[in-house]
Amino acid sequence: MLTMSTKELVQKTKGLLYSSTLIVTIGILTGSFFSYVLQFVLGRLLSIGDYGTFNALLSLTYLVSVPAGVFGTSIIKVTSELLAKKRFDKLTTLFWKLNFYSLLIGFVLFVIVYFLRVSIASYLNITEIHLILPFAIFLGLSYLNIIPSSYLQGLLRFKAFSFYVIFTAFFRMLIPVVLVYLGFKVSGIFYGFSIVMLLAVSMSYFLLKKNLRVFENLDIKENYKRLLLFSSSVLFINFGLMLLNNLDMIIVKKFFDDTTAGYYAGTVTLGKIFLFGAGTVATVMFPQISNLYSQKSKLLYPRFKKFCYMQFSLVVLGIIVFFVFPKLLTLLFFGERFIHSVTLLPKFSIFIALYILINFMVLFFMAIEKTKVFLFLIPTVVLQYLLFTMFNNSIEMIININIFVSLLLLIALSIYFIRVKNQLKF
Repeated sequence: MLTMSTKELVQKTKGLLYSSTLIVTIGILTGSFFSYVLQFVLGRLLSIGDYGTFNALLSLTYLVSVPAGVFGTSIIKVTSELLAKKRFDKLTTLFWKLNFYSLLIGFVLFVIVYFLRVSIASYLNITEIHLILPFAIFLGLSYLNIIPSSYLQGLLRFKAFSFYVIFTAFFRMLIPVVLVYLGFKVSGIFYGFSIVMLLAVSMSYFLLKKNLRVFENLDIKENYKRLLLFSSSVLFINFGLMLLNNLDMIIVKKFFDDTTAGYYAGTVTLGKIFLFGAGTVATVMFPQISNLYSQKSKLLYPRFKKFCYMQFSLVVLGIIVFFVFPKLLTLLFFGERFIHSVTLLPKFSIFIALYILINFMVLFFMAIEKTKVFLFLIPTVVLQYLLFTMFNNSIEMIININIFVSLLLLIALSIYFIRVKNQLKF
């Protein structure tokens, strides 16, 4: 039977769960709105072929930026642990040193992509090789964004994180659209992204000011070791998740004509409204579960159950919307030009629903340091790639393969969860 103090703690944490989830949901949905306004405006300003090229490069961005996502997840984990110990001095030292390393890594990435520009353009059937230069600049700068964003989440600064997301997404919409309107086409998009990255990072330092102390050159080798150890497995996890969600767009660009790739990009863009909307639950869940796990709190599993109910409810609602209103959604956002995407949207939403649940489960496993979950992901994406290369005679087949491999993976993760749950003794 719960004591009064424990009941009060449960009520307090329940309030934090719902309020923080609401705040992050509003932030991410608003940010997603601006991101999709960008996609839909570009869908009207660019040719269908250029729109397909842009989305293929964007999918490649997600894959190349996997290490950045890995460090972001690891930083959230370490930051939440240091917060629990009130070590703001180490948080400050780690913050500025990681910023230096992110600049160094970004420069190396820029050089590599630039020198491989001919091979990249050839693989994706891009005739305008000069597009790879702004793409490489954006990739190099993308590492700067990871640290402040991860710190805001790890410090449980959900209001500030939501503001950061909205700020970044708004200017990420505005500046590229202006450059495309001025005639810079796909190059203008990536130059615009780079400008926004610098603006957002500058603004984030102001948001984090109250959590950072005067810089001290402390010994943080232990924290580096913690980051690297956690990142080693997370690298494979993030790589698996990114491939599962973006490999199809790259394959379609390689094996299908530009127009078909453009129509599929429209389907993917609409379907990912679902992903960004329902995926906010996992964003809030990860740092909270990580924090509870570091404290060996008995509230961990009850908190996770509540997150599960929220996640599953949003997934069911999303599937209903995309099955009932596919034509309305397509016409509303893209107009008649992408009417061929309507028939693909309901089935594609099933894949997105499965991916949301997979991402949710994987983040939970990472929060409780069960990082060997990558052993489920890597074989899945290998199977996905092999099936894509053998069966790519139609777009419907591509979507069917996505659904098949995602369902297999979700079943495997569910079985693994049952085993892990029995190991949690607190």
